[in-house]
Amino acid sequence: MTLPLEDDSRPPYVQVADYLRRQIQSGELGPGDKVPSSRELQEKFGLASATVQNAFRLLKSEGLIYSVQGRGSFIRRPAPESDAAAEGAGGTSLAGDAAGSTADARYVRLSQEVADLRRDVASMRETLVEALELIQRLKDQTLGEDA
Repeated sequence: MTLPLEDDSRPPYVQVADYLRRQIQSGELGPGDKVPSSRELQEKFGLASATVQNAFRLLKSEGLIYSVQGRGSFIRRPAPESDAAAEGAGGTSLAGDAAGSTADARYVRLSQEVADLRRDVASMRETLVEALELIQRLKDQTLGEDA
């Protein structure tokens, strides 16, 4: 599959971002789902790695996805309704306080990112505790065999 490069004057990275955005909006990709890897998208659309990375950067800046090093990119939970409404209005509130709305939207996105990071840290902590317990059991078994 290729992007409609001939029919669409937008840069390829914008087209890839739009493709993923449509999957998110249609529910094909939901909160917490893993985004297809950069390599998968490169092969699917015949694009360079940098092009796909630029698409990911665009979606991250919109608050639609986040990345975890070594694990991939994932769909972020939707913003609360009041934030989505403010962004849908071009980032301006009814009172015309564009800077305040933008700051509020940024605050909500950062709060979500912090919550996501806390969950990741908790998961890593559980994995570390399990690994340490396994190491201790192996150590105890080894010392028991030597005695």
